[in-house]
Amino acid sequence: MNTIRQRTGIDKCILSFSHDRYPSRKQADASAIAKARREIASGKKGVSHLILRAVDDQIDQLKFLFLIHGIPVVCYALGNLLLSSLKEIVIVGSDEVEQVTDAFLKTVGTQGKNISFVREDLNNLNLFNTMKLGRSRLTLEPDELVLFQPGDLPFMFDIEKILQDDDIQGNNLILWLNSRQMMFPEYREDPDSEFVQRNYHYRALCEETSELHEVKEPNIYPINLSIVDPGIIDHLHSTRKDGNILKAGIRYIMSMPSRFLRLIPVMAYHALHFRSDLKQFRKKDRYQFGMHRDNFHRAVSILLDTEFTTKFHNDPAFVSDVDALEDWEDFEALAHHAREHHGEEGLTYIHPFGEELLHFRDEAMPRLKTRIPMYADFPSYINTVYQSLQMEHIPFPGGSQYEQSVSHARKIEYAFAWYSQKCEVLKVKI
Repeated sequence: MNTIRQRTGIDKCILSFSHDRYPSRKQADASAIAKARREIASGKKGVSHLILRAVDDQIDQLKFLFLIHGIPVVCYALGNLLLSSLKEIVIVGSDEVEQVTDAFLKTVGTQGKNISFVREDLNNLNLFNTMKLGRSRLTLEPDELVLFQPGDLPFMFDIEKILQDDDIQGNNLILWLNSRQMMFPEYREDPDSEFVQRNYHYRALCEETSELHEVKEPNIYPINLSIVDPGIIDHLHSTRKDGNILKAGIRYIMSMPSRFLRLIPVMAYHALHFRSDLKQFRKKDRYQFGMHRDNFHRAVSILLDTEFTTKFHNDPAFVSDVDALEDWEDFEALAHHAREHHGEEGLTYIHPFGEELLHFRDEAMPRLKTRIPMYADFPSYINTVYQSLQMEHIPFPGGSQYEQSVSHARKIEYAFAWYSQKCEVLKVKI
C-alpha cells in the first residue's frame, strides 16, 4: 500500500462545470421522464426530473448555467470558493461557462486567489477526463490532496471543515458522505424538517457508535491525484447511483490477483455479519448497498491500494445539488421567500456572498442576456423545460414572476431558517 507524508490542509481545487451529453434531446427527455415515473411508482420521496444536456440542443441545457434569483448557479458555486481559504482554483467548463465566470470575476474580483479556466472536451465528457484537465493546470506535490467539486452546489458555502480536516494528513481519498440522520435528526418526528428531499440507497453501520446511517453518495472529493487512479474513481462514480458500486469494484480488482486475495477476508466478514447486524436496528429495510463502515474502509483501501476514509457531516447544503428541476425550484423558492421577508437584499440573509451575487446580477447580467441564449428570456426557457419533462406546473405562469408552489411552503420555511442561521454564524467567522 502507498505510504504518505504528513501534510495539513487543502489549498487547491478543481471546480467542474462540465457534464456529459445525450445523443439527442428526445433521448434525454425520455430518460429523465422514465426515471421520475419509476420514483413516483415506487413511492420515493425524492422525485427528480433530471436536467440533462443533449448534443442537438439549440440552447445548451447545462444545469450549471440555470439562474437562481436571476443569478447563474455557476456564480453561487464559485462564490462559495472565493469565501474559503483556497489559494488556487481551476475551473473546467464550456464556452458559455467561461463567459459567465469571466464576467463574474471582473465584477466581484478574485479575492486574492489564483483562478484559471480550461475548456471541457466535448468528445470526452467524463469524470476521469475532467480531473485530468483540471490537474493539468496545477502543480502538485506527491503528498498533496486537492478538492474536486462539481459546480452544482450553490449554497455549500461552509467548506473549511473539508479543507482543514485532520484526516487529510493520513489519507489519499476522503468521502464526505451525506448522512440523513445527521443532516435531519428530526425527520421522523417532523417530516417537514427534511427540507432537502433525497433517496438514500446506502446503509452504513458504525460499530464504534452503535449507529445506523442512511447514506447518500458524496458530492465532493478531497483526493490525491498523484496516487489515486482517477480511472477507478470514474468507474465507481458512474455506478454510485444504481447500487452496483460494490460489483463494479470487485470486477475492477479481479484483474489484480494480489489485491483480490487481500479483499477476500473483508468480503467474507461482510457476507457473514452485515445482514444480521443490520436487523438489530431494523428487521426490514430496503436498500441497494450497505456495509460496516470500518469494513468498507478496509475494502476500499485495498481496492485503491492507498489509505482511505469516510466522514459524515450535518450540513444539508452538501447534499442539495441542482440535478433536477425539483432541486432548482427549491432554491428559486428559497430566494423568493428571502426576498418576501427582507426585500431586495433578501439573498444576503441566506448566503454570505449574497451582496456580491446581487451586485453581479445588477451590473453584469444585462450584458450576458444579450450574449447567452438561455438568459435572453429565462422564465420562458425554464417553462418550456418544465413542459418538455411533463411537469404538472410551470414556475413562471404569468411570464416573468415566479409563483411558488403551495407544496413548497413548509419546506421552504425550514430551509430559510436553517440557511439564515448558518449564514449569520459564518459571517461572524469571516
